[in-house]
Amino acid sequence: MRFNVKCGLLAIIPILFSSFPIAVFATDQAVPTTAGVFVDGVSKSFDAYNINGNNYFKLRDVAYALSGSAKQFEVQWDAAAGAVALRTGAAYTAVGGEMSAGDGAAKALTPADAKVLLNDTPVVLNAYNIGGYNYCKLRDLGRILHFGVQWDAAAWSVTIATTADYTEENAISYMKSFGAYSTTINWVESAELSQNDRYYYLRRGQNPGKTVSNISVESGRHRYAESDHQIFRDGIYRQLLKQVSNDPDAGFLFGDDSTTAKGYMLYTFTIEYEGPGRTVRMYYIVGDYKYILITETDCHDRDAADITFAAKAIADSFEWAK
Repeated sequence: MRFNVKCGLLAIIPILFSSFPIAVFATDQAVPTTAGVFVDGVSKSFDAYNINGNNYFKLRDVAYALSGSAKQFEVQWDAAAGAVALRTGAAYTAVGGEMSAGDGAAKALTPADAKVLLNDTPVVLNAYNIGGYNYCKLRDLGRILHFGVQWDAAAWSVTIATTADYTEENAISYMKSFGAYSTTINWVESAELSQNDRYYYLRRGQNPGKTVSNISVESGRHRYAESDHQIFRDGIYRQLLKQVSNDPDAGFLFGDDSTTAKGYMLYTFTIEYEGPGRTVRMYYIVGDYKYILITETDCHDRDAADITFAAKAIADSFEWAK
């Protein structure tokens, strides 16, 4: 469920996720993937490409292959939003041309600039346009659509599993006094910034001395039982609303509720800032008289375009200390 309010001071500035960052990497061409591809153990022929060591698949091909499974999703064009709209749980509507064979030749590529919505929420995908079609990084799709992606080096094959959830490749695990969680391999803890039981994570190679995208994790206490999580939510929402209403750079405050992969109650609050050009997302995992706060500060720097994936990976992997 989404709840939102437009800040009174900025009623004339509709900031509704106006930018959708896509990670772009320097490369010369897309080379046809030579690895075998299996979907739930059945061999499938995809027109897929290897770009910078990663496999990229045509979005509609993946939707077509997964249609009818527990991880099926629809792909449509949302003209009003000017975006590709993905809807989980919905059967895919074929448009023709899905699963067409490629010609086996390397192709020129350009960064894909299409905006993408997942169940009406903006998402970030590593994507390229090849021959007029959008090709997305398979692991990105697995991550946001929750299907398994496994690489078998011995068999030189990729397996897409609709009976399994996505797990990060070579995730880094952390154990703290309040619980355990994992980050994606590219996000590492900064000893320089972490202090007073608040732990910071930066994209590998980022300089902590500069203003860069970052993720922080901390714990806190509240006075409510876990069953009263909505009271906790309402209190946080009022605090943030007051903060945003007094900030001339802020636009909208959004709230969403869901559960983590471990089944914990999760409230996500998003604030879009206009002037500084950043997005702040706060993920509250609510426990019995306690909470975990994961704060994602996205400065929209291209090198950290996967920050939302990394923050959600922390939230989904989190488990309270026993």
